[in-house]
Amino acid sequence: MDFLSIIIDRVNTTNVFNIVRGRLPSRETHLQTIVDDDLIEEYLQEVGRLSRIANSLSARQKRQSSVDLLGELKRLGETFFVQFFPEAIQTRFRNSQGAYLFLHVDQRLRNIPWELLHDGRGFLADRFFPGKNIAGYWQDVNRKELDRLRVLIIADPTEDLEWARQEGEALFESLHAEVPADLLDLQFMSGRRVTKLGILNAIKDRDIIHYAGHVYHDCDEQESGWLLKGGKVLRAREIEKVGALPRLVFSNSCLSVGEGESPCGGRQSETADVKTPMVKPLPAANESGGGSEGVNAAAQGTRFNELAGAFLRTGICNYIGTNWEIQDSAHTYDFALNFYREIFQERSVGEALHAARSHARQFYGPNDLTWANYSLHGNPMARIFRMGRRRTFDASRIIRQIQQVIEAYPQPIAAAYKSFSDFNHNGESDLNDGMSRLVRAFRNTMLVTGALVFGHTRYYDLGRYVPDPDSFKDLREWTQTIYNCIQALYTFDRRLSAQRMMEYLHLHRDHIYKLLDWTENYERQSIPVEEMDSYLVTFHYQLDNLLTDLTALGRFKFLYVPARGEQVVLLNGLKERKMDLIPAESSEPDLARQLETLRGRTCFFNTARRLLVALDPYMTYQPENEQIKFCEFIREASPGKNPNIA
Repeated sequence: MDFLSIIIDRVNTTNVFNIVRGRLPSRETHLQTIVDDDLIEEYLQEVGRLSRIANSLSARQKRQSSVDLLGELKRLGETFFVQFFPEAIQTRFRNSQGAYLFLHVDQRLRNIPWELLHDGRGFLADRFFPGKNIAGYWQDVNRKELDRLRVLIIADPTEDLEWARQEGEALFESLHAEVPADLLDLQFMSGRRVTKLGILNAIKDRDIIHYAGHVYHDCDEQESGWLLKGGKVLRAREIEKVGALPRLVFSNSCLSVGEGESPCGGRQSETADVKTPMVKPLPAANESGGGSEGVNAAAQGTRFNELAGAFLRTGICNYIGTNWEIQDSAHTYDFALNFYREIFQERSVGEALHAARSHARQFYGPNDLTWANYSLHGNPMARIFRMGRRRTFDASRIIRQIQQVIEAYPQPIAAAYKSFSDFNHNGESDLNDGMSRLVRAFRNTMLVTGALVFGHTRYYDLGRYVPDPDSFKDLREWTQTIYNCIQALYTFDRRLSAQRMMEYLHLHRDHIYKLLDWTENYERQSIPVEEMDSYLVTFHYQLDNLLTDLTALGRFKFLYVPARGEQVVLLNGLKERKMDLIPAESSEPDLARQLETLRGRTCFFNTARRLLVALDPYMTYQPENEQIKFCEFIREASPGKNPNIA
């Protein structure tokens, strides 16, 4: 993929463009356009107006409203694109088949949302992987890619932004469930427990910081930062002194601006309430912009971009921030989660942001502009995560996971694996019995995984790809159907609630079929007695690797919703137990409605998304005898009976 680097300087009303390819300038040097300040200001005001309209619409209105916000955004972006760029650069954009786009812009141009300019073929955010460097801010620091990321989530430290708290909790839970512990060191901070010293200690040697809360703006950039409980501010100058700073800050922010904004012409007194921030006076162009609404929108964009500059000057390499206020917690959380999913797929920061935007454009509705609100300050080619070779086998990683399988995986897997673990621990000599228990653990793993995949396939109205439960001939056909359904989900761009499971099932596909071959050989009694011990060791090694990657099985809930009553039966671990799914002190009408429609059924519960997916008839719980039942083709092929399988 091509890399396009453009330097844009501004002298009075003249923009000067230089394109750099590699270390040398291209033929497009010192190209110029003249664009008045008031035209730039009007563009910012109009984009800000569309953003506020989008924020004011409900989810239903965004899908059904006759207002064409996307069309207006396109027309504005195309008009400004033609006015701003010289014709030679316009042509280069239009002829490009896609590239990394790194814009090095004058400080007077920092507020322009470059991603939203439209070259006639598409928004720049659609066709490129853009990032920007505001002159004097960004520092190019070469750091090696890591195979384990240390991520810190800070949410609602002021305890007055419910959406921020929910976003932080949901993001923590989803990343914890989807990413194996050996790839991710995850820490969460929220509420009054978030202190200045606490954050300064926590951010040491962290690779990524995700922040959801108030940001505080000061006319002195180094005094800007994050607003904490009690009116305290963690300032950029304090973060800078930490030293080992993160590679990326992702800021889903709400601007802290009170009614008593004070101009930068003079500092507030030391006794002034810090919740009333000082705000830089707007440039002359703003004063003649015509209308307070537009001025406020432009001022807000200025403050957000200045906050990005404040963090970049501390030495942080990449900063993803918003251009305007954000309000929809469900979509901002989902946007961030999709971004991090791509990072753990070894994508660059620019690629990951592009993928998150594409997902938002497709699923949030035409008048939802969540995708348009994010800008990358930094190099779009920066790559943070790279899968290490140690992923092929890591003994310490597997040992840590064994107890998690027994304590938290769905009951059929937990019980079967505990049975084998007891055999192995006791040092029993009956290798045939050990192989029997291990085969049962593999079978149950594939049965639960299949029920999860089939349930999601039906949830997304793709049930035609799943046969009736009684039509499966054997475990091989069941396994093949799992992969057929995963392909259908990919084809129609649908996702499992436990998204990373699909990737890991693909990663282990060859190993799964090898385990399936050995299972069939064992059931046919075609494994020579003298080779049983080597089969046992290798089978155990492959199954442990599979279970260790399918961590979502232990980090999401499997449950049975009784026909009556408020409590559900949790099916994770060795023994079922009852629990309240909806806390008595909270009101969650959507979840309550889902529960009512799923009475008497076995379900998978994504707690972060508050989503229930029915698993029956492929996996059903029988409350009368407290057993879990799968399809009729499953038979015990070896001595011993698993009490958890009917």
